[in-house]
Amino acid sequence: MVGTEGSQHPVGKQGQTSQDTAQAPSFSCVVCHKRKVKCNRKDPCSNCEKAGIECIYRPPPPPRRRKRVHSSNGDALETQGKSRRQENGALLQLNSHHKDFPSLSRIQSEQEGKGMGSGRMIMKDGNSVFIDNTLWTTVSHELTNAADVINDASDDGDENASEDETTMLLTPGIKESLSKLHPNPLHIFKLWQTFLENVNPLIKLLHTPTVQPQILEAMSDLPKASKELETLMFSIYCISLVSLQPGDVEKSFGESKKKLLARYRRGAQMAFKNASLLRTSSIMVLQALMLYLLSMRGFSDPHSIWTLSGVALRISQRIGLHRDGSAFGLTAFETEMRRRIWFQLVLIDATSAQFCGVAPSPSIATADTQPPTNANDSDLDPRMTEPVPERSGATEMIFCLTRSEFGNWLRRWGKKYGNFDSPWAFLSSSSISLQEKDEAIDEFESLVEGKFLRFCDSSIPLHLTTTAMARSAIHYARLTAHHPRQYRDSNIHISQPEKDIIYENCLKMAEYAQFAQTNPSIQKFVWHMVNHMPWDAMILMLSEMRNRSDPEEKSKVWQIIGDIYSRYLRQMTRTAHVPLLNALQNLIVKAWWTYIEECNNYNRVATPCPEIVSSLLEKASDYTEMQMRDGGSRTAELGTSSQELPSQSIPFEDLGASSEELDFLLTGSLDWNEWDKLMNQFQESLMDDIAAMPSS
Repeated sequence: MVGTEGSQHPVGKQGQTSQDTAQAPSFSCVVCHKRKVKCNRKDPCSNCEKAGIECIYRPPPPPRRRKRVHSSNGDALETQGKSRRQENGALLQLNSHHKDFPSLSRIQSEQEGKGMGSGRMIMKDGNSVFIDNTLWTTVSHELTNAADVINDASDDGDENASEDETTMLLTPGIKESLSKLHPNPLHIFKLWQTFLENVNPLIKLLHTPTVQPQILEAMSDLPKASKELETLMFSIYCISLVSLQPGDVEKSFGESKKKLLARYRRGAQMAFKNASLLRTSSIMVLQALMLYLLSMRGFSDPHSIWTLSGVALRISQRIGLHRDGSAFGLTAFETEMRRRIWFQLVLIDATSAQFCGVAPSPSIATADTQPPTNANDSDLDPRMTEPVPERSGATEMIFCLTRSEFGNWLRRWGKKYGNFDSPWAFLSSSSISLQEKDEAIDEFESLVEGKFLRFCDSSIPLHLTTTAMARSAIHYARLTAHHPRQYRDSNIHISQPEKDIIYENCLKMAEYAQFAQTNPSIQKFVWHMVNHMPWDAMILMLSEMRNRSDPEEKSKVWQIIGDIYSRYLRQMTRTAHVPLLNALQNLIVKAWWTYIEECNNYNRVATPCPEIVSSLLEKASDYTEMQMRDGGSRTAELGTSSQELPSQSIPFEDLGASSEELDFLLTGSLDWNEWDKLMNQFQESLMDDIAAMPSS
């Protein structure tokens, strides 16, 4: 990605004297600086030469020059202010029917009475800036020119200005035309159609009847496409590719998925840089960034995604999406689209925060944006003057609204029981009784059933996906409420009925995960669900399964675990470096051995060795000789070669676990702190492994 980033010339290649060439640069090359490794500062450096990539030396940018306001121009600006006010855009207030700006005392009284500052919305040419800082609102009479405020946020500014804040997040390099990075018009159209079928139904970020004509027009003359539209187009390319299987990409586009995704990812990064991402006030650029984050969450470090989601959140607050547009006199169309974008951003922030083990941004709790309307895209029109009509029953928004309802429910109950760091915290808190938690979950189940699920038609893929997602979320909530993790610091004995509740919810979660991965009618939506692996459910099932006597049930569970885990195992190219996967692999083998041991002890007929166990044993072929020396007796029991996985990867004792040693689920010997640590490590390692997947 770096070698194509500079049409800037590397040090010592062009535009320098022989004396300059002979002198080594005093700074690291772009690649070494980005990777934070030592650079020997040769041309090329040893790291780039070894990796076979272009070595670029980019001098540090000069200090940014501050814009100066000359006092001599003050009177002229003040005189011009009133005449330019309407020409340059609308200055919208909270109470738009008043022509005068609110006084400081009025702002303060509104803040005290409503718990929310009044603020101002400045709009021009589809861009907006929201101002709710007390200092700004008290001098709002000075903001007579909307263009000045908007342009200060979005324009290129000083060409010599430092780009450090942008290059910290995205690809470094000078601004350049991206027309050569776009696919050909036929492929652009294919990717757009893929977006409409595979992506749009699950996120509803764009009003596609409005966006499609813009994309079709840009296809005919790519060099003239706006910077904002280019960010959106490249992000659409990325997320559309992510939604496709490698074989389908190769067949439709003639190149590997990995290669195309790298190209369009780079194009998106450069497009964001061209659009001055960190200073933008464009809703289109924000929509593009959100699509980009959704496309990259399976290929990038979770902490980077979380940081970039924070950037998106700050941009949205600058635009004013956290305030409902109806209070500022915005059109019904603008208000509805801003609601959709805001609630999708809340989900992105919450999920990225969860992957990083942190709480969602506290600023979300102060928003007053209303939920999106239950309406189809055909119900919306930029020219509409009346509020969007609310439909009853299922619409195109059913998946998004169901997810939004779940988030609202979590926040509502979290507030009821106190100030928790995370919306999920009230479910896992041991200070709240199981009865109260179950009552809360029952309420959500009844709510989502009456509002959405009863209208779902299983023959419609979006409805089927919505049902699976909602049911799985309900079981996950119950597992969280009853999870044995909450008892890890106590000596509480968990009763058998409680064990049954935990096991049954784990089984249901695993069944829905298996359903999502294997049902042909919803494969186009699997890209959205692939990052949500029911790790806890698998760990708990493997542990509790030894207490189950029904052989048919055990066979079913082994099949489910095999289906779910095998999918992830096939995607991993470096599983030896992922502690969680290694621990799970060892746990699977230990559970199987204990199961075989019990069948032998009680003269039961064992289920045939599952494929997942066989593949894991074969995967550890390097340990064959060691196992034949130290544990040959187990080979006959398994009915296959019994090589074990590396013992150093497991957080328990040795691999020869007896049934007593494996009873770690509900007797306190399962170290949930250790598993939590492994899961956090896995979220980071998973991204590297997926990025290194074979292209086909």
